[in-house]
Parts: sequence; structure tokens; C-alpha cells
Amino acid sequence: MNHRDTRGFSLLEVLITILLTAIGILGMVAMQGRAIQYTQDSVQRTQAVILASELLEIVRTNPGSLEADSDDSPLFASLPTSANGDCLEAGNPTTLVGDQLACWARKVRLLLPGADEFGNQIYSCLSSAPGTCNDNAAAIEIQLAWRAVGNECPQAGDSTPEFCTYRFRTQI
Repeated sequence: MNHRDTRGFSLLEVLITILLTAIGILGMVAMQGRAIQYTQDSVQRTQAVILASELLEIVRTNPGSLEADSDDSPLFASLPTSANGDCLEAGNPTTLVGDQLACWARKVRLLLPGADEFGNQIYSCLSSAPGTCNDNAAAIEIQLAWRAVGNECPQAGDSTPEFCTYRFRTQI
């Protein structure tokens, strides 16, 4: 009697199993890379929200600095110059807003990648409508910009994907 016992796996079955496992692992690696990219983007957006709120608080604590004849106004058309000092001292009361703004600009450069590169997209102004600066308005608009992770901003609707923006507008 000739009994053929078919125990174990054939070489073809083992190769197919290895191939399917490899495809699954490569898919998980690709997903992990995308998750890291989105996490970095989330951190940068959170930093932008914190920085915009901090600038708004500088404005709210010094409402007189919004006057048209103010020398150290927190309103600007591009990223201001950074502070040279350590930003721990209160400084001269006559230049307090300017000193706070310089320290804030240093934080922007430190926390948002490419802030200098897209500094002309960073502004703070009085605004009558979103995206429109107007000196006779009752709202303040703050926009921050930074280099996108992976050269593409995942935010839908960005016209320029190489950098991301965060715009904050509120009544003062």
C-alpha cells in the first residue's frame, strides 16, 4: 500500500505567506511614517495657536500701543526682529511692548520651522474682514506661517502647500 501523507507545508505555500506578511508589514511602516508626519504637523499647529494667543495677550495688556502714533506697536507686516537678551527682565517701561514683541518673535523663530523664510506671511494688523488689514477696525488679525512637514501642508485648501498658515482673528 502506498500512502502519501501530506503533512507540513510546501515551499510555495511558505513563499506566499512570507510575501503576504511582507506586504502587510510594509503597509504598517508606511502608515507609521504618515502618522509621524501628522503628529509633527499637529505640534506645529499647537505652537502656532499658543504663539498667536501670546501675542494677543501682549496687545490686551497694552491697549494704548494700538494707537496710530505709538512707537512700539504690536502691529506689523512681517516677522519683527528677535530680542538679543534673555527675555527674563522687565526692561525699560517706555519700550516694554517692543521688548515683549522682540521676545515673542524669538519664540516664533525657535518653535516654527522656516519662520524667517516665510516671515512676510507673518503679520499682525487691525482687520475689518478676514484677510484684510484696515487701521479703523475693531478686530485684530494675527497670521503665522511655517515650513510644512514633508514639503506639503496637510491642511485642505492651502494654496501654497510648501508652508502652513494659522490665522487668528478676534475683537479687541
